[in-house]
Amino acid sequence: MIKIRASCLVMGDSFSPEKFAQMSSVVLVDAHEPGAIARSGRFRGKPVLHGSAVIEVSNKPEEWARFDDLLKVMESCIDALRKCGAESLTLSCSLFHDGECNFGFSPDE
Repeated sequence: MIKIRASCLVMGDSFSPEKFAQMSSVVLVDAHEPGAIARSGRFRGKPVLHGSAVIEVSNKPEEWARFDDLLKVMESCIDALRKCGAESLTLSCSLFHDGECNFGFSPDE
């Protein structure tokens, strides 16, 4: 395994990343306030329709700890996210490998 990237996209019509930053020590990246002018993408130069941000865990060398770390971070801040208008959470775990990679979960996992 070369790299694991675990993140959570947080969105909501009234979600305020700035308000969340005042309530929590969890670091947000690529944060956009509702109505802010988009810097890229299909809304570039136009106001975004909702607030959004990404929560990532650091790119540590430990293999499987990253997704578990993200879940712990999310558990610690879920109430604050809701209070700040979060309506949608999308968890993502990307695995990057330099060769053949067979990956799966058992029903117990």
